[in-house]
Amino acid sequence: MQRSKEFRVSAPGMPTDTIIGYFLGGFGGLFIIISIIKSILTQGKVQRVYGVLMVSALIMAFTGIVFSVIGYRADNGGITGKKMAIIMNGVVFGLSIIFLLMGL
Repeated sequence: MQRSKEFRVSAPGMPTDTIIGYFLGGFGGLFIIISIIKSILTQGKVQRVYGVLMVSALIMAFTGIVFSVIGYRADNGGITGKKMAIIMNGVVFGLSIIFLLMGL
């Protein structure tokens, strides 16, 4: 019996696009948390840089949604991780929209 050298078993990995989506959503969420904490500590009198952090969180979350959807369409990886990347970026996007409209 001859062994086939082409046969390999590997664990399914997560697509790179989904991983990028996780990083973008995580950093966007971190920017929102920093802005909220600073706003609470200064009773709403924050510098403009925290507004820039909110806008960058919005842009990062939107980009993260795009990357997560691209990763969702990829063949490798589990569906749960892909859906969580989309949900996380959607939550960060929604929160940044709400806080920007409220004038944080």
